[in-house]
Amino acid sequence: MAIAVTVFIAILFFVLFLLIPEPHEKKDSSAPLIQGRAYPSTLSSTDLFHMACSQCHNLPPLTHRDREEWRILVLKMNRKMMQTGKQYLSPEQVDPLIDYIVSQQKSF
Repeated sequence: MAIAVTVFIAILFFVLFLLIPEPHEKKDSSAPLIQGRAYPSTLSSTDLFHMACSQCHNLPPLTHRDREEWRILVLKMNRKMMQTGKQYLSPEQVDPLIDYIVSQQKSF
């Protein structure tokens, strides 16, 4: 009786082992992240700010961040736009946009 139970358990584990799915293929890490397309280089910083930022949310109040904080936020949002297939900023558009945001901030 004990041998039959042992054989049954061994067969059960073997069947369960066969049901384990094979590992997925690794995604090519060199594959581009970008799915959407960049904004035209002819857009002004004002238009770029209004078009890019309003894709996902209302325009933010420009009152409480320094230049580096805006840079981090703009780069983070730009990456999110790339990942979700929205239009995104080209590398050449990032600094002019940050300059525009900083110049438009209200001081207290």
